Amino acid sequence: MAGRLSIFAGTGALVPHIVEAALSGGYKVQVLTLAPRDAIPGIKMINVDLDNPLGIIWSLKVFRTTQIAMAGGIHLPDKAREGLIRFANGNVDTGNVVAEAPVGDAALGALAKVLKNMTGADMIGVHELSPDLLAGEGVIAGAGFDDHAAALFALETARAIGMLDIGQAAVTSGRRIIAVEDIGGTDALIERVGALRARGLAGNGSTPLILAKAMQPQQAGFVDLPAVGPRTVTGCAAAGIAAIAVEAGHSLVLERAALQAAAKQHGVVVLGMTLDHG
Repeated sequence: MAGRLSIFAGTGALVPHIVEAALSGGYKVQVLTLAPRDAIPGIKMINVDLDNPLGIIWSLKVFRTTQIAMAGGIHLPDKAREGLIRFANGNVDTGNVVAEAPVGDAALGALAKVLKNMTGADMIGVHELSPDLLAGEGVIAGAGFDDHAAALFALETARAIGMLDIGQAAVTSGRRIIAVEDIGGTDALIERVGALRARGLAGNGSTPLILAKAMQPQQAGFVDLPAVGPRTVTGCAAAGIAAIAVEAGHSLVLERAALQAAAKQHGVVVLGMTLDHG
């Protein structure tokens, strides 16, 4: 039975999509905004401050939240990230956190346990509210792509940097790693690759540039699944990236129709591929 859903909302078009999906599923919905957003008609929206986690807990309790989801781009400055780590680790000083304590994006999984203990609410993934968002296996958009091994190498590279909690994306050419995502995000990665290509440092050989995005092995499935959308495709086209590989079943395809139209227009292929999690 559907319950009372609080959505932590970042930037982008995913948020209204998830709100609509939740309402269609019978949920009562409130949106806690972590970035400036336009109002959504008929939806209670509250601006929240990550520097004030107890205020967030209060908002969740007042709404009688039973489920929590995170949607949209969320960029955490160091101060907010450190505050969340302290909160998730029981308000200890981040300078004295033991090596085994969760940090970075992995801390969000620990934060979910704290929220569960303090509010009784369960974390759910946006794909549970809208399963159509999940990337399937095979060609998602554009024409076919012949070099399956190169695309798989790119995807394995993306997962490898995820193991270090660096990011979720990488760009490769053949078996050469060109660049990896950092705190700047995927858009900044794509722009850097475009700049490298313009300087003649990458992208002028016989093997195409491939952007890959994979879920971090240690991350919880309800937090920040890798996502691609039409903006990803147009950015890749401008940077000279010919293909995008995403992890099937563990990645989101946003604005699918617009993504497919952009891929057709720019000649970029988007693939869903399976990684072995054994």
